[in-house]
Amino acid sequence: MNPLLREAELIETRRHFFGRAATGIGTAALASLVNPELFANQSQTQLGAMGAPHFAPKAKRVIYLFMSGAPSQLDMWDYKPKMVDWYDKDLPDSVRNGQRITTMTSGQKRFPIAPSRFKFNQHGEHG
Repeated sequence: MNPLLREAELIETRRHFFGRAATGIGTAALASLVNPELFANQSQTQLGAMGAPHFAPKAKRVIYLFMSGAPSQLDMWDYKPKMVDWYDKDLPDSVRNGQRITTMTSGQKRFPIAPSRFKFNQHGEHG
């Protein structure tokens, strides 16, 4: 047999193998979703993550916010006395370069600067 044909046959066989393996894994995943008890450990007596918790939950609702981009740690804790002078003035265009700051500001017309509500108190020798 021609070695090139044999190599093509092996490649095709490998592709078919991975295709069939993916189908088998998908079938097992679907079966576990349809019937979770199918793959469950029968001797397990404790309830897992899908079972009832071992304590009465107190929270009624959860709000999860994922916001890309955030101020650095230095910006959050560093004292900026000039921020008081800039209160309620618009953020200069040189800072934004015409871009949105976050995805939540798409409809926002104005970007006022707001310093911290808390008074700065120096502690120790370095701040």
